[in-house]
Amino acid sequence: MIDNAQKSIAILGASGYGGVEFLRLAAAHPHLKVTYCAGHTSAGEKLGSLYPHLPAPLADIVLGDMDVEKAAQLADILVFCLPHTAAMDMMVAGYKMGKTVVDFSADFRLKNVEDYESYYQVTHTQPEYVQTAVYGLPELHRDEIHGSRFIAVPGCYPTSVILALAPAVAAGLIATDNIIADSKSGVSGAGRKAALGTHFSELTESFTAYAIAKHRHTPEMDQELGTVMQAGAAPVQVTFVPHLVPQIRGILSTCYATLTKSATVEQIHSIYADFYADEPFVRLLEPGQIPATKHVTGTNRCDIGIAMDQRAGRLIAVSAVDNLIKGLSGAALQCINLACGWDETTALPVVAQWP
Repeated sequence: MIDNAQKSIAILGASGYGGVEFLRLAAAHPHLKVTYCAGHTSAGEKLGSLYPHLPAPLADIVLGDMDVEKAAQLADILVFCLPHTAAMDMMVAGYKMGKTVVDFSADFRLKNVEDYESYYQVTHTQPEYVQTAVYGLPELHRDEIHGSRFIAVPGCYPTSVILALAPAVAAGLIATDNIIADSKSGVSGAGRKAALGTHFSELTESFTAYAIAKHRHTPEMDQELGTVMQAGAAPVQVTFVPHLVPQIRGILSTCYATLTKSATVEQIHSIYADFYADEPFVRLLEPGQIPATKHVTGTNRCDIGIAMDQRAGRLIAVSAVDNLIKGLSGAALQCINLACGWDETTALPVVAQWP
């Protein structure tokens, strides 16, 4: 049953890139009304003074304090656009108040609390709610997201890698214990806070790898690909190497895996086509075509292309997403649409900006 009644929404952390992008999408939604916005370090400021591109009435919104009780009084849905640990306790408080909670951080993505504490080097203060939160990747967890009140939005890198490899893992096509994912990300993924590594003169005309084989998004990839692997397959292990490139938006992930059975590119393409046949935001390119970040900029799409290294017996899957939309804010809105029983494509763009 579709509930077309309007719902109110509060955005806590509205002054960051993810928060303001979510606000932009939500403002065009026919069933959502933004009733409260809070800033982590910018309470009291108008959004228009932080982001001059915003028109009224968005520009006139005055950011409030990070007050979950006030937000819960004013809104049905609480969207937390904050870094890990910044709102862990507030999210659980909002959930206990009967609100729908959407988390942009990593706090409730990982079902193994030890993995979370190891990779993030913090103690989880709400471990009993880790199993309550649904991992918000509709392509794998649509049924769980329907009606859910606690949604953990996936990381941007995991979204691109998981979608690139899930059909191959589910079909038993590849060795699951020796996957390599090489990802290139635009600098907006590092957030708005100034840092030397994202300074223009440090970043432009160069790119570099970072957090090699120890990036915090790695266990998400292992966890979620593990949910679709065939019985008897080896535990999923992804060697993940991210890179920062001198562009603003976009992630391009190139994933390599050893084939476990003989197959042609056409046969593998058919498996991918069947897996994503009903997915509104996954576009499978024809064999020989390769995704580009510019083709998905400004959209909630993930483009996927596949190829084979016949000599080495390897599948090569390439995916492209806009890290701020399909990799974050758009994914959150897609999950909200599903949780509320609305058409999941509502207010989500599918046509890229060009040029």
